[in-house]
Amino acid sequence: MIVTMSKFELTALSGERARLLAALQKTRCVELTVAEKPPEPSGDAQALTAQLSRVKKAIAFLGAQADAVPEKDASLKEAMRDQIVLSYPEFLSIAAREGELMDAVARAEETSEALTERKGERGKLAAQRAQYAPYLGVGDKFSDFSDTRNTCCFFGLIEEAKLPALENFLHDEPLASVSLYRSGAKGNVLPIAVFCHREAAERVAAVLNDCGFARCPFRSKRTAEEETALLDGEIARLLEEEKGITVSARRDLALLQPLKIFSDYLMVEIEKAETAETFFRTKATFTAYGYIPASEQESVRTAIASETEAFCLQFFAPTEEDTPPTLLKNKGPARAAEFITNMYSVPDYREFDPNGFVFFFFMIFFGLIMADIGYGVLLFLGGLFVVRTRKANDGVRKLAAILTYGGVFTVIFGALFGSCFGFSLYTFLPDPSSGSRTNVLIILLGCLVLGLLQITVGYALNAVNSIRKGHILDAVCDSFTWILFDIGLFFAVFNFITGYFEIPVPAGVAAFFDVMTLPGVIMLGVGLAGAALTAGRKEKLLGKLTKGFGAVYGIINLLSDVLSYARLFGLMLSGMIIAQQFNAIGVDLMAAGALGYVFGPVVILIGHAFNLAMGVLGAYIHDCRLQYIEFFSKFYTGEGTLFTPLGSRVEYICFTE
Repeated sequence: MIVTMSKFELTALSGERARLLAALQKTRCVELTVAEKPPEPSGDAQALTAQLSRVKKAIAFLGAQADAVPEKDASLKEAMRDQIVLSYPEFLSIAAREGELMDAVARAEETSEALTERKGERGKLAAQRAQYAPYLGVGDKFSDFSDTRNTCCFFGLIEEAKLPALENFLHDEPLASVSLYRSGAKGNVLPIAVFCHREAAERVAAVLNDCGFARCPFRSKRTAEEETALLDGEIARLLEEEKGITVSARRDLALLQPLKIFSDYLMVEIEKAETAETFFRTKATFTAYGYIPASEQESVRTAIASETEAFCLQFFAPTEEDTPPTLLKNKGPARAAEFITNMYSVPDYREFDPNGFVFFFFMIFFGLIMADIGYGVLLFLGGLFVVRTRKANDGVRKLAAILTYGGVFTVIFGALFGSCFGFSLYTFLPDPSSGSRTNVLIILLGCLVLGLLQITVGYALNAVNSIRKGHILDAVCDSFTWILFDIGLFFAVFNFITGYFEIPVPAGVAAFFDVMTLPGVIMLGVGLAGAALTAGRKEKLLGKLTKGFGAVYGIINLLSDVLSYARLFGLMLSGMIIAQQFNAIGVDLMAAGALGYVFGPVVILIGHAFNLAMGVLGAYIHDCRLQYIEFFSKFYTGEGTLFTPLGSRVEYICFTE
């Protein structure tokens, strides 16, 4: 259900603002409203934001160091957890360790800077080493390739493909010669040395330029091998320094989790500082506005009174112009369905909470699609394990709760169809995978009837929302007319459809629908006429006609929505057939010989794992689609905002209930 909210207005002395915000934060039931255009952050907020930035960088740095540890002990694994579960008092107590944690942040900054510096130096040396690489194997010192008084030396690199053109030139040039160093070649580039008389220097330089010759930039009195060895030694020294720095940095890994808690604490403090800037203020007082659950009025008053006697606190009921946040308070199944509903949109504060109905239909459809005892047991046990072992109430745990309930309904429908891991144990409901046309039609039409039922419930919930707002006429004209139409349609066509498709029906059931056919037609006609005549009641003459025509045309949309539920049958049938086919392949392999007893079970195991994974994915996606499009389109407003009390803006922390 959606909790009733109260607006509040708190006026107190400005000097006590920080203490009062802390008191409101501890109640965890106060959401403060902020201005539409918040002011520029105050000095406090800016300082806290800068501090938070430093802490986050330290967390990222230490997290990277922790990831690099090959074997992680239990304490390190605990420190690396992204979700930390603790009580609110434990969360607030982290402030006492600010000095210790900021010292760790400073050490992380120094270490990170030192590592960055050495990695930069190592990168430069590696790039320089790569420049020497083509000359490895030359064997001579770079200084040996120098000009003399009468000769010029061109030492450098040339592409092997350009070498014939150079050799052709040198063949006709008596004052020049070339030396090749193929032992030092890297790829298609060769080191060469061209020696020539100074008279031929310009001609040789021109030809080399045309051949893409790159002159060696080195002139040292060492060989490439010697230069590379020196660089390797320097690189090794830097690596050793990096290892030493990394080891010293890992001494603070135990503080990784406290730093995450402190990061969230700073986020909460920033939230308080930014929110405080939006308060209405005088020289001596401030006034804060917000929302609380109506049942928490006394606890909020008590929390404020424990800090000061100089305050004025008033509570008001929200007006029609207000947009209170939505606080959902459900238990068990309906609470699990909140995850599904909120994925689409949070319920509006003033509408009916649909989560109970969402759970019922979602699980019915999920169980119908999966419909296998074995799959259901696996889903139930797997989901229950995650729910029991995962402390953080995050998306993973909520999804696991959905799969746990889904496993129960999968077992139920699997028992009705007599299916366990694709093997048919017995027959209770008709088996659509048997190849029987009658069985297929019975299950398919049953899925369509479920769809018509959900759509009718959607219209009923639309009527509930209209009545809650005091719009009785809207409930009658826009909802009850279509409910009447849906019920009448079911009674009117039941015997026709079962007779047309030759579906066997017990004599008593057929007799009942014979009696109800005429009333069904009357209800169908009255509902459609009522919808058509009242659809344009708020419009002028032409609008009345177009709205009325649109209401009649809505029959097509309604039937299209009902047909969408055929996907339930299609997904169920495909899952059954895939499971049966993998079973058949595995059994055939086992019948083929000794090796078949090894590979047959493997095929069955892999096949069912694949079928289960794809089945759950398809069931979840298509089940959600039916809720969001076919069901919600009939009544759901959504677009609400979840109630987020002061102190909820955290990244790593999950609070205990």
